[in-house]
Amino acid sequence: MKFILKSIKSSVRVAALIVFVLCFYSFLLGNGVMRGEFSNDALAWYFLAKGIFCSLTLVLLSRLLGAILNKQN
Repeated sequence: MKFILKSIKSSVRVAALIVFVLCFYSFLLGNGVMRGEFSNDALAWYFLAKGIFCSLTLVLLSRLLGAILNKQN
């Protein structure tokens, strides 16, 4: 059971990092940072906030699941 939990935690961390990197990249593209300018686009800020929220939620839910499974054993 602990092996499964450790593999889930590591895969969730990788998934959270991928989600954050993709959303941060879309934020940079949306605001034009890659072109050397900065335009304050609301949709780009939405993607940055969504990436932060989703990646943090994935990590916290995996920790919560681990705590629940450890308490049941």
